[in-house]
Amino acid sequence: MTYTAEPDVAAHLAVDDPLPAAVDALWTRLRAVEERVRHAVGARQAKDPDPEDPYRGQYLTPEAAARILDEPGGLDVPGEKPWQPPAGSVLDGLARRFGLSELDLDLLLVAMAPDLDARFERLYGYLNDDLTRRRPTVGLALELCGLSGTAPARFRLAPGAPLIEGGLVQVTEPERPPLSRVLVVPDRVTGHLLGSAQPDDRLAGVLGETREDPTAEEADVHLAAAAAMTGVGLVHLRSRGGDAEGLAAAALHAAGLRPLALDAVALARRPAEVPELARAVAREARLTGAGVVLGPLEALPAEPSERARTLWALCAALRGIPLFTHGTGGWAPEWAADTPVALTVPAPSPERQAARWRHALERAAGDGSATGGVAGFTRTAGDDSTPGHLARTAGDGSADGRLPQTDGDSSTTGRLARTAGIGSVTGDAGAFARAVAVGDAGALAGGGEDAAARDVNVLAGVGGKGVTAGGAGALDRAVGDGVATAGVEELALAVAAHRLDAGQLRRAADVAVRTAVLAGRPVRPDDVRAAVRAQNGAGLDRLARRVEPGVGWDDLVLPPTTHRRLRELALRARHREQVLGQWGMRPGGGRGRGVIALFAGESGTGKTMSAEVVAADLGMDLYVVDLSTVVDKYIGETEKNLERIFTEASAVNAVLLFDEADAIFGKRSEVKDAHDRHANIESAYLLQRMESFDGIAVLTTNLRANLDEAFTRRLDVVADFPVPDAGHRLALWDRCLGNLLPRADDLDLPFCAERFELAGGSIRACAVTAAYLAAESGAPLTMRQVVTAVAQEYRKLGRLVLESEFGPYLADAVGA
Repeated sequence: MTYTAEPDVAAHLAVDDPLPAAVDALWTRLRAVEERVRHAVGARQAKDPDPEDPYRGQYLTPEAAARILDEPGGLDVPGEKPWQPPAGSVLDGLARRFGLSELDLDLLLVAMAPDLDARFERLYGYLNDDLTRRRPTVGLALELCGLSGTAPARFRLAPGAPLIEGGLVQVTEPERPPLSRVLVVPDRVTGHLLGSAQPDDRLAGVLGETREDPTAEEADVHLAAAAAMTGVGLVHLRSRGGDAEGLAAAALHAAGLRPLALDAVALARRPAEVPELARAVAREARLTGAGVVLGPLEALPAEPSERARTLWALCAALRGIPLFTHGTGGWAPEWAADTPVALTVPAPSPERQAARWRHALERAAGDGSATGGVAGFTRTAGDDSTPGHLARTAGDGSADGRLPQTDGDSSTTGRLARTAGIGSVTGDAGAFARAVAVGDAGALAGGGEDAAARDVNVLAGVGGKGVTAGGAGALDRAVGDGVATAGVEELALAVAAHRLDAGQLRRAADVAVRTAVLAGRPVRPDDVRAAVRAQNGAGLDRLARRVEPGVGWDDLVLPPTTHRRLRELALRARHREQVLGQWGMRPGGGRGRGVIALFAGESGTGKTMSAEVVAADLGMDLYVVDLSTVVDKYIGETEKNLERIFTEASAVNAVLLFDEADAIFGKRSEVKDAHDRHANIESAYLLQRMESFDGIAVLTTNLRANLDEAFTRRLDVVADFPVPDAGHRLALWDRCLGNLLPRADDLDLPFCAERFELAGGSIRACAVTAAYLAAESGAPLTMRQVVTAVAQEYRKLGRLVLESEFGPYLADAVGA
């Protein structure tokens, strides 16, 4: 059986399209590898007494053994002259990023040749004298580079060498002698050299999406970039309400690197694979010239040893590669052998937060998912034969609505720039969606279509052409005029009390825009509030009862002083980042940025309802702590339950309500036995925890005197809820009966307000009871039914039915 070299590899590997210059250098060097193989095959054939033996490599005759002993060995391949990969070529980039020599590149190409041309499999089998071994061995690769197996160059394929350490070449079959071990090039490396940007399959689900913060300060960006490019490249960003992930992405862009984001949640689900994934990420970062962004660290395994093991493996594999970690906490020394540069990312100012919302809303409006692209599909234009035909867009990055990135920003932070005519939002539908995002009523009204047709077009994505000049003009008008700017600021103010990371803000903006598009109107504050509430996790639902606010300021009937205290609570929650963060009005002592209020008053005076109103004003849900899930008879368990509640509440944008707070926030007492000591420990824990709380909490009590004075000092707002006077009672009667319940002519609400001294909760109970009586009678509500309901409420409260209060209706009350 005769083995001959086939035609030129360049012709055999020909492609239809011209090769890029960067990849063409690869084929040029591969031709040199083929010439070496030709030479080796010729040398082997010249010495082979039986070249047509079909069982070559499967047995060894005595004559062949004697010949092996007599021959000096080797393939007599001449040494290669020194060479350099062309500057800017794919081989040059590989050599720079992995620290490869010219010999390393030759060894890599020898190992990769069977993956590019199947002929090399048979030729390597012939040269290995074993047709089942169709990849090069360590010995064969060295010989094809003109080196012997005893040359020091063999250690270029040993553990720790750049090729092996970087994951470019794998040495398999470790049970064989070193020179007989087989070299394999991972598919990802081959794909990269051929121009593919598809990451390693093992990283599916681990690589996340990151976008730079368009509002990041230039000085912060350059500082973070400089930190990442020094030393081992490890930087930890501690977020104090700012966009740490966005700052990391902007810093990497400023340094000329692309960000490679790791999903901490996905890593936490695959702890056993972390070492292997870390090596794959390191190789991907070096191949593509990227820096790595990892976080939030709080999403990694909660067990300290497991978290330390995960971070140690990642930091060790990524050492020397710019690595940004981020989270709300600090860095622990046991997480890595190196200590990172630590930078704090403060909360954005109101102006920056409004700018973040503007960018997020515009991006959501420009994304195909906001305007009717279902799973990335758009309606094709001009297809009359198939109504509703859907075709998936393909091609450049603009096909899915993604915004292109520009490198021309003078600040070198790689800010995202929107270019006219790019995006999957098409025609008037695109202008409509962008107008929705920024509230341009004029753009919404224009276009010459009726409302129904416009809605259909928006939802279907009809158009088939890029954003027209008119559409771009609508966007410019929507962004540029004062009304639109004020609209965005109003939307940002509506959720100013919320602490959102970059991902939550983007997702909320997307939901808000989609909701508005479906309704055919601009985004409203209610859309943004609802979208932000949807970002809350379910962790607190297991510890407290969730109440979605359904009342507003107009539903409250309170004295002006109490009303002002509630407004103060709302404004404190809304501006706490500016006052406590930017202005530093609560420095030192590990104090948090939470807002805590006390509502004190008798039962039924409106404390719980007022907390619901404040939550509604802030666009948050109300979580009522269930004391049954908190108090535990075992020592120390109550504190643990409270800690879980405080921790979850800090991570959720919600108002936390401790109803009947005096049950757990009571006074400390003199220690007379072990029970007193442990009760005091519980109070001391609460005092410390409230000091560091970052959320919004409301405590309600009927017995303010029972609260510890130390708690009172830590309260930001104290609102007293008195029993309503006659004027307030009249308003409460009218509100509680509502406008839908029919009223008889004899209904005398002023009499009820003047005579019956009831709190708001009792008045509401009376109104509900009277409404049931009216429903049963099938007639409008009468005074007799109201008096009957009041008499029943008096008996519930243990009060006497007196003639001085019921007057002419005493008989009805007695018979109730």
